[in-house]
Amino acid sequence: MQADNKQMPFLDGFRAYAILLVIWGHLFSKYVLAAQFGVTLFFFVSGFLITKLLIAEYQKSGTIDLKKFYIRRFLRLYPALTFMLIVTSLIIVTYGYKIVYQEILAGFFYYTNYYRIYFPSELPASNYPSPGLLWSLAVEEHYYLVFPLLFLLCFSFKNNRFIYLLAILLVVFPGMRIYTYLTATDMKLAIRKIYMLTHYRTDSILYGCLSALLIYGMNHAFYLKIIRSKLCLPFGLAFLVFIQIIPGNFFQNTLRFSFQGIVLAFIIPCFLFANKNNFGLKLLENKLSVFIGRLSYSLYLFHWVAMAFLNLYYPDKNLKWYLLFFALTILLSFTSYFLIEKPFLRLRKKFGSNAS
Repeated sequence: MQADNKQMPFLDGFRAYAILLVIWGHLFSKYVLAAQFGVTLFFFVSGFLITKLLIAEYQKSGTIDLKKFYIRRFLRLYPALTFMLIVTSLIIVTYGYKIVYQEILAGFFYYTNYYRIYFPSELPASNYPSPGLLWSLAVEEHYYLVFPLLFLLCFSFKNNRFIYLLAILLVVFPGMRIYTYLTATDMKLAIRKIYMLTHYRTDSILYGCLSALLIYGMNHAFYLKIIRSKLCLPFGLAFLVFIQIIPGNFFQNTLRFSFQGIVLAFIIPCFLFANKNNFGLKLLENKLSVFIGRLSYSLYLFHWVAMAFLNLYYPDKNLKWYLLFFALTILLSFTSYFLIEKPFLRLRKKFGSNAS
């Protein structure tokens, strides 16, 4: 298939369901696996979309303008992030806590995941309104920093060396998870490392990259035949459910992420070839799903802020807590999206963005 930089509404739909899973899992701790899968889904979509855009640029110009790429990423991520950190800091100060500047800096410079593991701070209280949900954004940002450079150095339509590089990495990352799990002396810490650190989780993104490469970079006939099959989606969804319920801490903390990535590499591209009347495609591409997907970055940032703020007032979640949570999350997310992020769209378009 020919790659282009046009928007793909069904990917916005997947983002919508990913953020809803994350929020659901954070509101109800017994559904934490839903939140974890939502993050993995975010990772895959990011890898797929960015790789498609890089291939499209390479097809058009024969190279990748790294400067413009990084400027686009900066303008996409930092306005909302900066606003969130300011709001969080105001809450901290207003309610008499001392700002832990190291944590704010970790969030701003995208190393929260490593900071939380290797440089933990003494937080003032258990309900301290910490901007602690930034670990997954750190993983994605590290990918944004490194992957385009690897793409520029290794990608070619004439050979498969970039595919081979990804294949090696897709073995190395789960290998590191397995080694860390089997040699752990502190299992709780090992599981946190495996879940949060970039050098353990990036394969969740790379499966999206590999999928896009097989479709747009290689036009791989066998892979395209599978994802065009009517049986691919139902079997993929069934297997995805099976992965979630496989018992055992070893599998759930090591191989689960790999198997999820593999299955998503067959589920998500199915919708490239779905009929417009397909029920699944309608669930993904309706106006509400697409809008929530485009709002997902703000929702991800600010639903945690809303939770942290309300926990200062309510020791237990009750009906009032939930009503205020949704109201505050929507208010902050809409403010961020329409007043902070949207104004940067025009500037991003000057550097090659096609976002709307």
